[in-house]
Amino acid sequence: MTSRHLLKNRRWTCRRLRARSIAIGALVLVSCGDDSGPAEIVAPHRAEIGLRVRVHLLSSQFEPLNTELTEDEVRTVFGRVNAIWQQAVIRWDIESIVREEALNADSFAAILRGDLQPSDRVIASVLPRDNLLTGDWDVFLILSFGGLTGGIYFPVIPAALSAELDIDGRRELTRATARILAHELGHSLSLPHVPCTEAGNLMSPGCRGADRTKLTESQVEAARRQALAGHPYTGARRLQ
Repeated sequence: MTSRHLLKNRRWTCRRLRARSIAIGALVLVSCGDDSGPAEIVAPHRAEIGLRVRVHLLSSQFEPLNTELTEDEVRTVFGRVNAIWQQAVIRWDIESIVREEALNADSFAAILRGDLQPSDRVIASVLPRDNLLTGDWDVFLILSFGGLTGGIYFPVIPAALSAELDIDGRRELTRATARILAHELGHSLSLPHVPCTEAGNLMSPGCRGADRTKLTESQVEAARRQALAGHPYTGARRLQ
């Protein structure tokens, strides 16, 4: 599922969001419905791969860009993210947690009001770039996308942008918050969206009634290849 634009406006339903979720240009997780059970863990017969990640907590006078997460809560989220990614024997190690002012808040606010057409370029413009962990992984956290989506991965930066609140406004750090971030990190390991199935999958956007934490063996192998390359996926050409 591909598109040059993220989402038309906040009135779109989850069905339309799923139909227009972005593949590799800017990879969006549409978060609808509850999480199911724990991740299914593959026996750790592989060597564990540790990946460094710098977490950027964004602040802003515009409330949706102002995350309320504490450093302890960030570590709680990553504890669950690591539990999900244990099935691939991949571990995310927080290198540091930094607090930074979000940029271009006015344009982000205009998108949420429906006054500006969303695009990955405009949304990416809120991210400060002075403290990126070059060559490793960067995660930016905000409070909310105002109901538009749950998270985005920008391969051309590369960086993930994820929300503290899910699309329904819920704050569930070890459930939706962690799963959405785990999904976006999946994109950073080259994994695209996959269709919804009864079994459920971490990379299936907007699915209900399934365990949305699982990975297939082929996904595990692809993710590990990217992890062993030592840098995030950067396959997109440019921001639109």
